[in-house]
Amino acid sequence: MADYRISQYGQVFEDDEMKEVLKEMDKYDILVIGSPVYWYTVGGMLKTFIDRLYMLPEAEALRGKKLYLFAQGSAPNQDTVKSIEFLSNRLSYLMGMELKGVVTDSSDGREILSKMKI
Repeated sequence: MADYRISQYGQVFEDDEMKEVLKEMDKYDILVIGSPVYWYTVGGMLKTFIDRLYMLPEAEALRGKKLYLFAQGSAPNQDTVKSIEFLSNRLSYLMGMELKGVVTDSSDGREILSKMKI
C-alpha cells in the first residue's frame, strides 16, 4: 500500500488510488497483509485502507477471499493483541472474508506459516 496514494476517509483527492489497490487485490484468492504495530494497533496506512473500504462498492471484490494479517511490533501486550484480533475479525466479517490467521508474535507466525498453502 505504500506505493499507492490512499486518501483519508472523507478526504478523497483526485490522485487517490484506492480503487487500483482493490483491483490488484481482486486478482488473488488469498491475501497476506502485513503492518507494523503503532500505538497498540496496526499502522496508519492499513487503518486508512480499512476505513475507506466501507464507502466503496468495489470492496465487494474482497468477499470470499482468505485473509492472513501479520502485525509486527516489539513485544505486544495482551491489550494490543486483543485490539488487532478484534480489528481483523471485524474486517473479515464485514467484508465477507475468511480470516485464516492473525500473527502478532514470532511463535504465532511460525505456526501459521507452517500451515499456509499458498
